[in-house]
Amino acid sequence: MRVKVAEHAALFYQDGTVVWDDYLHHRQFAISETAELLCRKFTEFTDVDELLAPLGEADQSALRKVLDELVEAGVLVVEGSPQHEAERRMLSGWRAWGASARHFHFASRTLVDAPYQASDEHDALLDEKLTRDPAPAPFRSVGGPVVPLPRLPEDPSWGSRGLMDVLLSRRTSREFGPGRVPLERVGELLAVLGAPSPARSRIGRTGTVFKTSPSGGGRHPVEIYAHVRGVDGLPPGWHHYDGLAHALEPLGVCWSPAEMAEAAGDQAWVGEAPLVLAYTAVLERTRWRYDTSRAYRVVQMDVGHLSQTAYLVATAMGFGIGFTAALRDELVEQALRCDAYHEVVLGMSAVGPLPE
Repeated sequence: MRVKVAEHAALFYQDGTVVWDDYLHHRQFAISETAELLCRKFTEFTDVDELLAPLGEADQSALRKVLDELVEAGVLVVEGSPQHEAERRMLSGWRAWGASARHFHFASRTLVDAPYQASDEHDALLDEKLTRDPAPAPFRSVGGPVVPLPRLPEDPSWGSRGLMDVLLSRRTSREFGPGRVPLERVGELLAVLGAPSPARSRIGRTGTVFKTSPSGGGRHPVEIYAHVRGVDGLPPGWHHYDGLAHALEPLGVCWSPAEMAEAAGDQAWVGEAPLVLAYTAVLERTRWRYDTSRAYRVVQMDVGHLSQTAYLVATAMGFGIGFTAALRDELVEQALRCDAYHEVVLGMSAVGPLPE
């Protein structure tokens, strides 16, 4: 019999115990030190009889028992078995993206017996949770001086374009023309993206809020930052957008075009844009309501919804816009004063005049 360690799992240490995390089947269990050391002998298919042959009869018997338990638990895969074939098919689709992508996808994938709560049951649990764990605020301010922005008019001039016209005109722009972005348009764009919806501006008791883009559970974890390089009436540099106050908060960091391009994966077109919007996610907003790993997928979807809204509004305004997720997260985190543990970097939209 030839066996190897399964490639659909990961090991981690917790409270002094080695935990086998089978993310493909959503199983976690502790394994002994002997089992952990034995697994290292089976990083590739290895014949059990040949490996144990040099040992005495007692040692062979003891180790065979451990090996049988590891096979039964799925830690070791027998060559040619149905488990081996299932793993082979999984790796054929996921090996190129690496173990971390496999882990994220399958750990957050729901299985046939995944439990889901009815809405009234979920609401009752949230009511109880509010008594001991207040919900995080749906908006935040970084403090310090603010730059008030022009309000969104009830009937903006760019809003007269038809939906199909805007959808069919939408393009990803990686080249921008000369000129600046008017302050009024920046205020209107940010109001549409990040402020409460004028139609439903009430904030719910658990921190839910309605905006123009959909968000899982109405949590809206996405924060918006604006880097200004060519906007009349705004100081250059990074600003945080406070959606509740509808104001920009200068962060005191100003990037050159080269620095912006470096943070955007060496994409010069991002550095040339007079306005760049960076999107982060305050994870606790979503996590407070949804404590399952699948909710992290929803956070990624949220920025997709929001960036599409930015595409359509900028297009209706007559600007070019392009989104990118090819970022050096650490550089962006340093400028925005966020971290990878609580507020994660998601992507950027570069906005500017269309080329002539």
